[in-house]
Amino acid sequence: MMENHTPQQPVQAQESDTSAANISLHDIIRMVIDNWYWFALSVVFCLCIAYYYLASTPKVYSRTATILVKDSRKGGDVELQAFSDLAGFQSRRNVDNEVYILQSRRLMEEVVKRLNLTTNYTVRERLRTRALYTQSPIDVQFVDNNDKLSCSMEITPLEGDKIRLTRFDDEFITKQESKQVLTASYGDTIATPVGRIVVNKTLYMDDEKYLDEPIHIGKSSLAAATSAYRAAVKCDVVSKDASIVTISMNNSVPKRAEDVINTLITAYNDDAIEDKRQISIRTAEFIQARLEVIGRELGDVDRSIEDIKKDNNMIDISSEAARTVTESSRYKAEGLSLDNQINVAEFIRTYLTDSANAGMLIPVLATLDNTAVSTQIDKYNTVVLRRDKLAENSTDNSPVIQELDNVLSSLRHSILASLDSHISALEIQRKALREEEEQANRRISTMPSQEKVILGITRQQKIKEELFLYLLNKQEETQLNYAIAESNSRTIDMAYGSAAPVAPRSMIILCMALIAGLAIPFGLLFLIGMLDTTIRGRKDIEDNLSVPFLGDIPTFEGETKNGIVVRETGRDPLSEAFRILRSNMTFMNVSSGKTVQSVHFTSSDPHAGKTFVAMNLAMTLAMAGKRVVLVDLDLRRHALSSQLGQGNNKRGITGYLAGTITDINELIYNPGIHKNLDVILAGIQPPNPTEMLLSEKLDQLIAELRTRYDYIFLDSTPAMSVADAVITDRLSDLCLYIVREGVLDRRQLPDIERLYREKKLHNMSIVLNGTRTHRHGYGYGYGYGYGYGYGYGYDDKKDDSYRKRIMLFLRKMARKIRR
Repeated sequence: MMENHTPQQPVQAQESDTSAANISLHDIIRMVIDNWYWFALSVVFCLCIAYYYLASTPKVYSRTATILVKDSRKGGDVELQAFSDLAGFQSRRNVDNEVYILQSRRLMEEVVKRLNLTTNYTVRERLRTRALYTQSPIDVQFVDNNDKLSCSMEITPLEGDKIRLTRFDDEFITKQESKQVLTASYGDTIATPVGRIVVNKTLYMDDEKYLDEPIHIGKSSLAAATSAYRAAVKCDVVSKDASIVTISMNNSVPKRAEDVINTLITAYNDDAIEDKRQISIRTAEFIQARLEVIGRELGDVDRSIEDIKKDNNMIDISSEAARTVTESSRYKAEGLSLDNQINVAEFIRTYLTDSANAGMLIPVLATLDNTAVSTQIDKYNTVVLRRDKLAENSTDNSPVIQELDNVLSSLRHSILASLDSHISALEIQRKALREEEEQANRRISTMPSQEKVILGITRQQKIKEELFLYLLNKQEETQLNYAIAESNSRTIDMAYGSAAPVAPRSMIILCMALIAGLAIPFGLLFLIGMLDTTIRGRKDIEDNLSVPFLGDIPTFEGETKNGIVVRETGRDPLSEAFRILRSNMTFMNVSSGKTVQSVHFTSSDPHAGKTFVAMNLAMTLAMAGKRVVLVDLDLRRHALSSQLGQGNNKRGITGYLAGTITDINELIYNPGIHKNLDVILAGIQPPNPTEMLLSEKLDQLIAELRTRYDYIFLDSTPAMSVADAVITDRLSDLCLYIVREGVLDRRQLPDIERLYREKKLHNMSIVLNGTRTHRHGYGYGYGYGYGYGYGYGYDDKKDDSYRKRIMLFLRKMARKIRR
């Protein structure tokens, strides 16, 4: 298709994915250099934030104390082993339990009460708030104070022993009440929206220092203050092999941290000693009370035994027990006999009531102890036997048989009635026997208790004598225990610490601010670059396309007239770029060996700037003495015609193709830009632009123009949008495919490569438009970001002005720093 290429040699398209994704260290360094002002601005901003944080954040100091817990597992109570049998020294301690006690809420609540930590006094010093711990010039007493009160206010000392109270706040008052301003004197009981208070001077009052200086008073509830300080104090065991505990606390006031730790140790020791002494006191009270009681009980033991024997009518508990057991056995045997008779009677009654046994003999049981019932049963059985003998020689309808049946029925009812009476009598007897048996059993069951009581009283008589002597000994031991009671710990070091604050760490924060100031713009720029899928420079074209690269046009920042930016004697980058493009175009010869005369301009999208490139390249050739004609073949948008202000001119190529204009000279229009540069306008927008471009008249027109001009530039539509560009490509010797940096998506490059390989555009070459030497992201030394639309326009004045203002501001700051 062509023999001569530009000096650049493109790589294969299949290698584009990996090469385009590579970012070298040079690219990163170039990104930082090109955007140094953003890095400088970000570093200054982050350092200012760090300085404000350091200036407004109170300095925090650390204080630590060390105590030795007397852990019984580790020999902590060796000096008290001589008294190990005493009640106060029986419990075993371990260091882990003592750590939990040190961190208990009860102890910290006691510390808060002793140091009055619920009320805080602070003043504002520049950006920082300073706490007036133990140095407050005033003392505020809350008359209506309770452990749940939480409020705040500001008190300003005035001249003449007057004070002004403002900015009241708690969770109940209204907004109007919080804005009240009260004036009072020292020592007055002041009724405020948060309750009644009394304000007094302290020894630290300095009229010159605190006059008209607002002092903020914050009153927190006891529970809130306890929780806050409990969370701030940390207790840790130094090692598993030792019982040494470190108590540490960080606070903005080192004196307050020391007081909290030391008071916590004191409260812990007092609590341990008080606990031991309470045991001794209670033990002594118990011993004294028991001595008095035992003295009286010794005389009551004999009377107790006598009273028990009288109440139970017994002389000797052993003989009484034998007699009661004999009676219980007899009652039990008689009851079993009655149970047997009742069971026999119930069996006979059940037998008679069963219809299946009608006319059958009744069993005669010897255990049935009732003569009347036995006589009736015998009579009944005799009648049954008689009836059975008569029934062998007669029928059931025989009068004799029927009479015997009536007799049997009458006897059966008599027997049942007798059985019921007999059973009732037996049950009454059995109930009486069981009551007697139960009484006997109750007497038996109480005898062990009675014997136990007697034995217990006898035993107490012996024990109380020994106990009395024992309690006398223990009373002396308890007094000794009370005298030698001591804490569970020994203080090794009271609270101490360095005068240097532990937070905020200035160097670390400044270094972090510096790193953040460098990382934020780097991350943003890198992210913007990674998210930017547009063409970022010439390297993207060369790495992804095998199409010949003809040249690149830098972006233009400024105003233009009729879209022309090149100057005949100009040495600016744009003029030089178009001259290079003009020179490179001479190397592009057609296969027939003829020089390039008809040049077709197209692109992928309507914002590539093909009209801008066509007009300025044509102007460059015109300045070189070549006659050039620009033909607007964009019959849809009329970009070239509109650029020249002739978008509605009817004398255009559509009129010629439609037959309304026959003379070619009527089409040629000189815009007055250069005598060697003519233009053929698009004309009226037709309803069928694609069919009109297929007309043979267009071929005839181009053939005629070839005889009149050295170069014919055909400004066409985007090749990816409509088919017009491919249709008009038949009229060209060279197709300049305009790609705009920062606009064309790199994902469209395979489509351009496909156009070239399938030879849909004649003698196709690439021109990169809108390249920049300064980028806001990483890349290859070229930029992105444009403000012009379809055509030639550039509008980066705002961005340039913004950067100039930033640079001016940075220069002023640098001058001030140098001063």
